[in-house]
Amino acid sequence: MEFDELVDALRKLVEVFSDEVAPYAKSLCIKLSDAFIRMCKNKGDPDDEFCDEALSAEGLMKAIRRVLESIYIIADQQPNLYPELEQILQQSLLLCFTPDG
Repeated sequence: MEFDELVDALRKLVEVFSDEVAPYAKSLCIKLSDAFIRMCKNKGDPDDEFCDEALSAEGLMKAIRRVLESIYIIADQQPNLYPELEQILQQSLLLCFTPDG
């Protein structure tokens, strides 16, 4: 399966099951953020499994955005969730403002 297909499938799952995403939001954001960071740092390395044309930084960020949007409606019920996700996503978001990102 191509990475873009995986990100697209995740997007669809988050859209369809948006009410059920909250328990998995943290682990999803960790994995997506790690993949984004690894992709940016290993850009051009032919030995890296993430160095593939199909891997899309835009797709990863869209998936992260969809996760965040899906938990927005329960943010008042779990007030610590967004601050925890902010810590998880901080490195990848700061990387967006660098030449590598």
